[in-house]
Amino acid sequence: MKKISLLLALLFSTAAVAQQTTDISEFEITSEGLIGVALRMSPIATDRPDITESAQITPVGWLQYEGGYQFGHSEELMPGGAITDAHQIEEVLRFGINRRFEVRAVINANTERIDHPSTWNDPMRRTGVSPVTFGFKYNLIRESDVLPQTTWLSHISNSWISAGDYASVYPKQIFHEQRLMLEKTLTSRLGIASNIGVAGGLNGSEGLFNEGMFSLALGYDLGHNYGVYVEYFSEWYFAGTQFSATPYFDGGFTRLLSNDLQLDIYAGFDLSQYTNSAKQTKRLFFGTGVSYRLPLAAHLKQ
Repeated sequence: MKKISLLLALLFSTAAVAQQTTDISEFEITSEGLIGVALRMSPIATDRPDITESAQITPVGWLQYEGGYQFGHSEELMPGGAITDAHQIEEVLRFGINRRFEVRAVINANTERIDHPSTWNDPMRRTGVSPVTFGFKYNLIRESDVLPQTTWLSHISNSWISAGDYASVYPKQIFHEQRLMLEKTLTSRLGIASNIGVAGGLNGSEGLFNEGMFSLALGYDLGHNYGVYVEYFSEWYFAGTQFSATPYFDGGFTRLLSNDLQLDIYAGFDLSQYTNSAKQTKRLFFGTGVSYRLPLAAHLKQ
């Protein structure tokens, strides 16, 4: 399981992709103190609410929290296919180490109801905390007139750090995810962003690279601290020798309440019914969330 510049505070996960970002590291802390610095910073750039993660780095010495709720309903369009209702509480913690590097943790609490209509069994319920994810972002290239903002993301999830039913779903397994994230300003109000990623297991039999994703998002600044985005993304995986990809479309709105506080709402659906996907499903999802940041160690040096 979302952005550029002015950081219109909105738009794809970053909440903005529209002007060049400025972070706290570019200012000197004077008698104005942290408040004066914060007022001159660009608006918060978030990874939510879309799938496309932001290529921006959390400001040096600042902690950023991004949390929300998502509901999803999916049906496998095959005889006896499973019907799943899922509730997820999403939390991401990000901390800026320097102008190019941030560390992060992802914690998702889930409740799922899974029904197999072709059987007489009662629906299965699964509740708990998914394997906790730790990782980092590293900025490779700063945005210029020609080049997009380019950042690398690396995640590791350990099933030993999980709770409830999810502690036994992935016994003693370690997973990884790698993404290349690109963002580019198109106009003062419009920006584009894309992610390309691969994932898999570092142990077990699933394979080192048996999953992946691609996303493309457009974000637009509506003015008055409102933003909107639309996004296409696809998730693919190998099951043995069989390849399957599921495409999605989603969109949403963001509202910047202050330089450091943003609200969001979004919804999306599965496109596999309208494509030649090997595994067709009917899925929809929607959610809402809040993101904010606060200074913890503004004394950090570059």
